[in-house]
Amino acid sequence: MQTGQFWQNIIRKGWAVLKKRRRCITILLILNGGLWGVPALYMALFTPPKPAIHLPSIQQLQKPLYDLYVVNWGFHTAIILEQPTGWRLGPHNHPQARYVEYGWGDKQFFMYSDTSISTTLAAGVLPTASVMYVRGRDQVPTAKDQVRQLYYRQVTSQQLYDLIEALEQSFLRHNGKRVEPYPSVPAFVGQFYPGREYYVIWSDCNAWTVRHLQAIEVASPVIPVILSEQVGPSLKGFQLILGAE
Repeated sequence: MQTGQFWQNIIRKGWAVLKKRRRCITILLILNGGLWGVPALYMALFTPPKPAIHLPSIQQLQKPLYDLYVVNWGFHTAIILEQPTGWRLGPHNHPQARYVEYGWGDKQFFMYSDTSISTTLAAGVLPTASVMYVRGRDQVPTAKDQVRQLYYRQVTSQQLYDLIEALEQSFLRHNGKRVEPYPSVPAFVGQFYPGREYYVIWSDCNAWTVRHLQAIEVASPVIPVILSEQVGPSLKGFQLILGAE
């Protein structure tokens, strides 16, 4: 049998199988569309718009370059930035910290450390409420803090300003100010605030980290970003200063 005829027969048989099973395939496609499309539509319709942020003037940034860190805590990544002198971006218990850590995630899973099956499944496929975690730090995390990886680079004052503005837009805000934080959670030094965006597995905490860094051109898109291990390879110009790849 000639090669051309052989492949024609393969294609013909494959098409015959598809026609017989087209009903099952159609159902699978509908379910897949519902799994991704319905949450995306819901989030597009009901996510509050980005609020206006009233930051101090960029002229108050007295340095040409500022320190920027990305920390991998295991399943979760966060951004740690050097706070401009005189600013108050930290939480109520440490507003003028030298460094401010920003993290974002599912309210139940992240803030309450609820890893039950129902919460995990809901966070995976349904748009769920989110929280912003903010911690003031006098120094960056070290190995004793159980950091898996810590990445470092410097950014310009303009990049830092743009990043802060974007991060602050992740908070649910009222009259331009962050909504009051939730009561303190014993397992966390920082404070949790209501988040503006919905959480879902294909738009999780690690995708959030990369998305904000990509906006100031210090990360490349890796689609889709789900795992914390995907964040490091997407970073641009960072040095791994703690942990191993």
